[in-house]
Amino acid sequence: MRIGRVHQRVVPRVRPAASAATRYDFLRAYHEGAATVAALATCTGITILILAARLFAV
Repeated sequence: MRIGRVHQRVVPRVRPAASAATRYDFLRAYHEGAATVAALATCTGITILILAARLFAV
C-alpha cells in the first residue's frame, strides 16, 4: 500500500495478473509438496511403531 500524494489516502498497488497467478501456483505447489512430505513421514512413523510393537510382543 502507498499513500497518494494528492488526497493523502491509501491507494492499493496494482500487480499484473500473470505474476500473481505464477506466485499463487508456486505457493500452492509448495504447500502440496509439504503436505505430501508430512503424510509420508506420518505413514513411515506409524509403520515403525507397528513393527516395533510386533518386535516387542514376540
